[in-house]
This record gives sequence, C-alpha cells and structure tokens, in this order.
Amino acid sequence: MNKKLNYCYHTHTMRCGHAYGLDEDYVLSAIKQQYRVLGFSDHAFFPGLTQRGIRGDFEQLEEYKIAIRTLEKKYANQIAIHLAFEAEYTPFYEHYYRELLEKHAFDYLILGHHFEFKGNKILSYYGNTNDPKKIIQYGREVALALAKGYFAYVAHPDLYMMGYPSWDEASQLTAKTIIDASLQFDRPLELNLGGIRGRGIMTIGQESRYPYPYKPFWAMVAKSGAKVIIGVDAHAPSDFASGHEQLVFDIIEQYQLNVVDRIPVKK
Repeated sequence: MNKKLNYCYHTHTMRCGHAYGLDEDYVLSAIKQQYRVLGFSDHAFFPGLTQRGIRGDFEQLEEYKIAIRTLEKKYANQIAIHLAFEAEYTPFYEHYYRELLEKHAFDYLILGHHFEFKGNKILSYYGNTNDPKKIIQYGREVALALAKGYFAYVAHPDLYMMGYPSWDEASQLTAKTIIDASLQFDRPLELNLGGIRGRGIMTIGQESRYPYPYKPFWAMVAKSGAKVIIGVDAHAPSDFASGHEQLVFDIIEQYQLNVVDRIPVKK
C-alpha cells in the first residue's frame, strides 16, 4: 500500500532531552516532505517533577509556547503548526491539564501513558513490565484518562506489549479495555512509527517483532471499528523522510483499519 503522510500531530523537541534538531528544522523538513499539518507535542513539562532525559523542566513552558507560536505565524502560509503536549494521566495533575488547554491555550493534548504515577511520583514504566496485573492497570488508566476528556487521542496504545511476552488473557483484556474506551469517547488510537523506526526488531518472549505496533492488538482494533491515526513520533527532523510509514500503511491495508487523518484542535 503506497501512500504518503501529510500530517504529524506527534513531534518532539530537544527540550525533552532525547530528541535532536532545532524546532525550525522540524518545520522545514515537514514542509520539504509536503506535510500540511505539524503538531509539536513534546513530553509534558510537569510542575514539581524533574525527569531529565525524558521531559523538559516546567520552567521551560513559556519559552516552548513562544517558540512554537512564533513558528506558527512565520510559516502560516506553508503549513499549519499546532502547540501541544504528549502527557501521561494522573489525577494529581487534573488542574494542570485544564490550565494547559484553557489558560495556556494549547491546541490539544495527546495521551502518551508511559509511566505509573502515585501523586506526582513515578513508580514504574509500563513499557518494560511482564506483570499481567500491571498491564491490566495500564489499560484501566488509559480508559480513565479518555473519560476525563482532556486528550485528543492515545499515542502508542500498545506500548504495554514492549516488554510483555505473550498475547494472553491479560494482554487481550487490556486491549479490549482501551478499544472500548476509544469507541465510547470517540478518541483515535495511534499507529506509532517510533517503535519501528527507533527500536527495530526485538526478541520479546518467543517472538521477533517490533515492540509496537503489535499486530494482534490492531487486529482487535480492526474488528471493533475504532478510529486509528498514524503518529510519526518524530524525534529528529529527518524522521519525516524515514520511509517507515509504508510499514504502517501495510498494517492499515492488512486489517482494513478505520483511519482518520485529522483531529479537532482548539483555536
């Protein structure tokens, strides 16, 4: 299935500590690749939480806003640029999600639920667990987050299969919980290119595969009819020209997924 992406709502910046290139370089690369939409959605800077190499500090928030809005105006005639964050959900930051969307006028938030939180403390990473109770908890937390209404879609919903070794009762129940919430709250699930581009084939349990997308998960999504969106998960300007998108287009064709290519944004 040969197609070309013309949008990206999932783009990081150097502020997170594990992405590369200037903000403007991402814009210029996206324009060169004939993208029509570019959403910057760096890992959320949370007040009271320092996680160097994972996310920027909260004190960078104003600078981030100004930088992206400046680029939005500069390139308005060539590409639509949006200001966003990719964020985990925890009730502790309930007020902060509202502030980002209202006071700070972010265009959208993406749910990228990487970590288990207790208050504003991180307990564990859901991408390396082999504990069935943990992945079931992950699914329930994703569903709760969607019920709150802050998030436009779910980034890499199959992240929990990165370290989980089998497609068993727990992993299928987790998938069902996430898919049911996606349908109930009309929020797309993201086919994420980062697991293909950034990590490549890994041995997980008895399988040699990409950490995500995990095909059995997407087979379940296909049967449900839930909406799907592609996420570049760009961490360098060159990611817009990587060519890996053909692999997710093949998954879309294989399972006849219900793909959308735009999300509502606040303006």
